[in-house]
Amino acid sequence: MKSRRLSRMASALSIAAICCCGSTASYAKDSLTMMLNYTVNGAVAPFYLGKVKGYYDAEGIDLKLMEGHGSGPTVQAVATHNVDIGYADFSTMVKVAAMGAPVKAIGVLMQENPTSVVGLAEKNIKTPQDIKGKTVAVAPGDASSQLWTMFMNKVGLKDSDFKTITGNPQTTINAVITGQADLLVGFATIPLISVEQATKKPARAILFADYKVNVATLSIIARDDMIRDNADLLKRFMRATAKAVNDSEKDPAAAVDALLKTLPAAGSRDTMIRTLKATIPFYRTPETEQAPIFHVSTKNIDDSVAAIVQYSKLDPSANVPAKYYTGAFVP
Repeated sequence: MKSRRLSRMASALSIAAICCCGSTASYAKDSLTMMLNYTVNGAVAPFYLGKVKGYYDAEGIDLKLMEGHGSGPTVQAVATHNVDIGYADFSTMVKVAAMGAPVKAIGVLMQENPTSVVGLAEKNIKTPQDIKGKTVAVAPGDASSQLWTMFMNKVGLKDSDFKTITGNPQTTINAVITGQADLLVGFATIPLISVEQATKKPARAILFADYKVNVATLSIIARDDMIRDNADLLKRFMRATAKAVNDSEKDPAAAVDALLKTLPAAGSRDTMIRTLKATIPFYRTPETEQAPIFHVSTKNIDDSVAAIVQYSKLDPSANVPAKYYTGAFVP
């Protein structure tokens, strides 16, 4: 009797194990690794909000986020299969793709470019002509430095009108903080906030987009084979991300709290909230002000690609917008 009971129990346990295994397999999530454009800061909080709120889980995605070290390395990591997707500057991606890398943007989050000249308000630099005679810190090769060339051409500035010092993006911020430079070329978000916090003085930005110098910037980047073979996964990712960004627009503090819940030592809560609030206005252009998130205009893409090809001195044959962007995954 005991033997028969043990036999029946063993059979029942075997069936239960099979059922459990079947259940786990049916609900297995798709793993997706995304590299950010830089180290973690408030601007990327929406992705963490999506994870904490379970938006990616609900779409069957196990999303892993990795810090980046600039848009260039992030695009290369995507192109070389080191990560599945990336969050990187559109112009950087276009230049790499024009040279043969199999990458493309599947969603443009920052449609208006925040590149500016940033300096302390006490320098009284309010218009492009006020830059003459000043010292400007520039990071060569940085995405912002290319827009600087476009901006100079647009407003009639020449290299001889000011003094230039060079360094990496952090060096340019330090140069303004220490007084080595009057201005830096960079985003009107983190650099401006960093200058104000370090000096305890108000800073000012001359936004290039205000002078009709605009190139789409931070975007979701994917490989061509990922786009071809994992279309459903990318659609689900974009759907969850759009939901997370929408929530972040409504409550930036909640997005930052989600980031800090995941990475408690990532930085100052107040600074991150301020950074995200400064970033949100660049999600849309006047053309897409009433459009859903990620809905970029065809004109923005076309104009951006044309400007990148021209000022990056790429072959004119590279001016093929469809090579660099698809809206097929935008929810």
